[in-house]
Amino acid sequence: MERYNDLNLWNIGMIGFLGVVITSALVLALQVLYYTVADRLTEERVIQSSMTHSDTQLAEQSVQLTRYDWIDREKKQVMIPVDRAMDLVVKELSAAQSEERSP
Repeated sequence: MERYNDLNLWNIGMIGFLGVVITSALVLALQVLYYTVADRLTEERVIQSSMTHSDTQLAEQSVQLTRYDWIDREKKQVMIPVDRAMDLVVKELSAAQSEERSP
């Protein structure tokens, strides 16, 4: 009869140990899940949105660099494409250099 009053310490210890292991594994799995979802959301919200914004800005700037437009009609100032402006500057400089060499 004395045996029924004794506690089985080995079983209690094993159940406690398994409880700690299972709880630790669950906490670790939840942390991995949380940080995975947080990284994905950060990428969607921050990285991709800034790329979209910068892509829009680059497209607008590209259009501005390749079109003709008025800067000020009263002063008769116009905006020309960058490629055309570079061609004009090269022609002006080469004409100025040829004039310097000719006398």
